Amino acid sequence: MNMTKLTLVVPTYNLSHYFDDTLATIAAQTEAFELWLIDDHSTDGTAEKAVQFANGIPMFHVEQFTAHQGVSAARNFGITHASGDAVAFVDGDDRLHPDYVKTLAQGFQADTPAVAVGYRWWSQPLDQRDHYEQISQRAMFQQASRHGSEVGGYIWNKAYSLPALRQQQLLFDESLTIAEDYLFTATFVANNPGIYRYDPAVRYTKVNRPGSTIHSRSLAERRVENQVFDQIYRLGEYL
Repeated sequence: MNMTKLTLVVPTYNLSHYFDDTLATIAAQTEAFELWLIDDHSTDGTAEKAVQFANGIPMFHVEQFTAHQGVSAARNFGITHASGDAVAFVDGDDRLHPDYVKTLAQGFQADTPAVAVGYRWWSQPLDQRDHYEQISQRAMFQQASRHGSEVGGYIWNKAYSLPALRQQQLLFDESLTIAEDYLFTATFVANNPGIYRYDPAVRYTKVNRPGSTIHSRSLAERRVENQVFDQIYRLGEYL
């Protein structure tokens, strides 16, 4: 039986009432996990909710930044402090299926660098049967390096082998405010051969929150995004 232990890393920053629903879906998970709630200097009570939620649960941890550092810094803190076999990144305003942790954790085998699950956002998988599909490194890179693919380059529907992350010394680029998730996933896949696994059953629901980065891209950020994807495409030339 697979005994992969998953660490959930959840950055938080002024999430208002959205955080309550996220915490409820974290609490409803059907498999045990380690949790890092990393508050990026919220001023609206989000940090206090995180502390209250984790209180008294040994595997649940809260870190409160004393200055606003950005989501990538929060995720990097989670990577460096995680103690699981694999790490998954959840946005603090989204919702998890009760089997999110279970599906990700049970997908890992000896040759698995990362596991992905189906998600609901602008679209959802056409075939949502609960089963693991095997994906080669090259095919996974193609999925992770372009917009509109089913598996996607997003980080929140995936779990990454923590030993692989640490061997590669891979962290998020804290200078980026856009497309940092695609760069992280594509860099990981480009450097980790093996059999990736994907369960198309919807285990993650993305919530469209007004004011989130996806809704407020500037022209300068779009230029940066194009530069990031140029960098990603160069990574794929070596596969």
